[in-house]
Amino acid sequence: MKKTVSKTLIQQAVKLAESIKANSILLLTENVESYDVIANSKTKLPIVVATSHEETFKKLVKKAMINTLDIDFLDITKGEASKNTYAMKLTNRETSIIKDIEEAVALGMKRGVFGNKDLIVALTSTLTDETTGIVVYEVKKDQLNFSLYGALKKRNIKLEIFEAVLNVALDIGREGREGRLVGTAFLVGDSDGVMRRSKQLIMNPFAGHLIGERAITNPEINETIKELSQIDGVFIVSEDGVIESAGRYLNVDVDKVDLPSGFGSMHAAVFAMTKETSSIGITVSKSGGIVRVLENGVIIKTLDPQKRISL
Repeated sequence: MKKTVSKTLIQQAVKLAESIKANSILLLTENVESYDVIANSKTKLPIVVATSHEETFKKLVKKAMINTLDIDFLDITKGEASKNTYAMKLTNRETSIIKDIEEAVALGMKRGVFGNKDLIVALTSTLTDETTGIVVYEVKKDQLNFSLYGALKKRNIKLEIFEAVLNVALDIGREGREGRLVGTAFLVGDSDGVMRRSKQLIMNPFAGHLIGERAITNPEINETIKELSQIDGVFIVSEDGVIESAGRYLNVDVDKVDLPSGFGSMHAAVFAMTKETSSIGITVSKSGGIVRVLENGVIIKTLDPQKRISL
């Protein structure tokens, strides 16, 4: 029954988008079945498929690649699948349908797939239910939240580098290590300023390694990062995405920040460092695995790693 309803909604959404001359169709999904239906509609409208599920994202890109492109010409990291299909990886889902759409649209604008005043027909979903409704959405740039993207742009931190750090932080928050939760933190950007205000607690495990071996976007390094997350100290990542150090102790005055209650010394130091430098902080709480993004001593994003939703 649910599959029949979903298929009907998708078909109606395509008809609606074509009749109102929408600029594109946005599909928020957690599996590949909805994409199959919309792809079979043969619509000429651009289709933007957005998901927070890593395996679904890979399947979507592979599925589109098989149908439309030679394997050698697809850049999976960019998510480009065909001339009118774009697979977009969301870092998380939001707490409401409209916030979900706005988050996807904001990211899509940064990726260049949506424009201001575009008319979008969005197919919505939740983490548990696929294709729950249809929303006609007009893009109004001044009403979208670009605070995170603005913070990254101001610091010359590429979005894909930030996302790579955030994804490994979410993995640590969700999985822990050796059956227990661990607390750790990353400071991204202004690595020279952070290094000057910190010192090694242990020998730097990344010292002497080639830049390519220390690139945060290199998936082969993820397990090493997760293993090192158990040691005291923080990870320092340059704005270019190179891990400069792990196990770093921060020498900062924590009295300069207005720290919310319930946070420990590591969080306090990261809060202070983001205020003293131009770095972006990402922390993983040992109690609950909650992931937080900090800028200038302020929390700008809080994520539940288990559900990958904003809190």
